[in-house]
Amino acid sequence: MSNIKKHQCPSCGGNLSVDNDKQMYRCTFCGSTYDYEYFREEKMHELGETYLSRGEFMAAADAYKFTLKKNPHDFLALRGLLLAAAHVKDMDDLLQGDSEKGFTYDSKLVKEAIENASEEDKEYVETLGRIFSDKKKVSDNAKEIKSLKKEKEKIYTDIKHNDLLREDYYIEGKYEEKYPPKPHFVTLWTVTGIFLGIFIIGIISLIVEAVSGGDSKGFILAMVIFSAIVCLAASGYNYGVVYPKIRMMDRIDSTNAELYRQTGRIDEKIKNIENESDKLLGNIRQDVYEFTKMDRLKWIENGYD
Repeated sequence: MSNIKKHQCPSCGGNLSVDNDKQMYRCTFCGSTYDYEYFREEKMHELGETYLSRGEFMAAADAYKFTLKKNPHDFLALRGLLLAAAHVKDMDDLLQGDSEKGFTYDSKLVKEAIENASEEDKEYVETLGRIFSDKKKVSDNAKEIKSLKKEKEKIYTDIKHNDLLREDYYIEGKYEEKYPPKPHFVTLWTVTGIFLGIFIIGIISLIVEAVSGGDSKGFILAMVIFSAIVCLAASGYNYGVVYPKIRMMDRIDSTNAELYRQTGRIDEKIKNIENESDKLLGNIRQDVYEFTKMDRLKWIENGYD
């Protein structure tokens, strides 16, 4: 007794083994038996439809392949094999299904169906194969768009995080109010410039006083010292505290600007993919319209109406 991989038990889906002495098949799982006649061509069609209705697409494909070995041009078997390839139970599920919800298909089975199709069925099979391919591409595009949108959301999260970091580099006022550092830097630089001018004037005045023997040296010296202290304090605070804040804010702004450019590129990519999908959906609608007519005609021609 040997296993027959091409047959599965119609009752439980288990593997069947063949009993050559009794000329019958026996299920190794549930014990059901079937004579050889059970698996004649018509019965295999019924089995294929049963497997399709259960969503057992591999078993359905095996049943239809079994029939195609006997008759490579069997229309029902080709049609069923294509349905099994697309993991759909019937043609309505395929043609009316949402192209953007994870459509997939077995391209090898489709290729096998195309190779087995007679010349008169070739257009039928190739059209359906093209519908499969376009639906798969639309489905893949939808996944890519979803992935790009997630990437864009992550970028916006990074931008928001950077904006929060940026607030740490504002100058805090006496009452916890915050000021941007650049105006603060300019103000301090202006103050430094003014007192630097006073310092220079004071030095010149000291020289003049020393030459002329004037009695204002003490006042001028005090002014020079005070100006020097203000200049040093203002410039030290400006370059030691304020300027680093400006640099960090500029760095954050530069980073965010690049992140915004990335979102722009993502938007452009999404737009291109959506345009491609719209074109594919138009092709699918046209092919489905033509295929529906062909399917109906083939159904009648083969006496299945």
